[in-house]
Amino acid sequence: MLVWVFGGLALALAVCLCFLLTPFVGGRRAFWLVAPYYIRGTAWAFGIRRELAGWEELPAEVRKGARSVIFVGNHTSLFDPPLMISTLPSHPVFIAKRELARVPFLGWVIWLAEFIFIDRDRHGAARQSLQEAADRIRAGQSIVTFPEGTRSRDGGLLPFKKGAFHLAFEAGVPVVPLAIHGGLEVLPRGTWRVKGSPYRIQVGKPLEPRDFADPEALRQAAESAVRELLGNG
Repeated sequence: MLVWVFGGLALALAVCLCFLLTPFVGGRRAFWLVAPYYIRGTAWAFGIRRELAGWEELPAEVRKGARSVIFVGNHTSLFDPPLMISTLPSHPVFIAKRELARVPFLGWVIWLAEFIFIDRDRHGAARQSLQEAADRIRAGQSIVTFPEGTRSRDGGLLPFKKGAFHLAFEAGVPVVPLAIHGGLEVLPRGTWRVKGSPYRIQVGKPLEPRDFADPEALRQAAESAVRELLGNG
């Protein structure tokens, strides 16, 4: 409880610092100057031990952010996005539910970070957001999305939805599968009790759209790759 209280206060201070820095360095750079350090400190206070495996096996252009990709993986915890922000070196942005934009402090700072908001209740608005995502990817921005569409309750992988894979074909960029190990143990769905434990992100090999007949084939390959990575955990 104390970590939640002090973490909330620290979040408010971190958001204020981001806004103070924005006129000088821009909102997105301000976010990346502040957010990873705040998250790492909070994770340390909770006893969460972050690990990253397989990153060095990616092509150098992906590791350095010189080529944009779409990271896709499993989703078991509310902590997945912040822990990925503080762990993945390439500064990707997330496709997030539009409702998050209305959350005080959290919504403000991810707005600064230029995350891509999706209105899932309005089909036309969702398509427009995905078009924006494609434009951002073509301009060099990597993104992270959770194709299951929601958090798993028991850690099992839910069927992937197709949007991210249509996006990969449209933007002409690779899909990088990844598996999150330990998210369910750290903060399972339906509780706020955090357990200090290892949290590992295991990255797989990029999947090039040109190697697949259509988005559906790419979706199936990505889902299989994530299942394999989870089995290797």
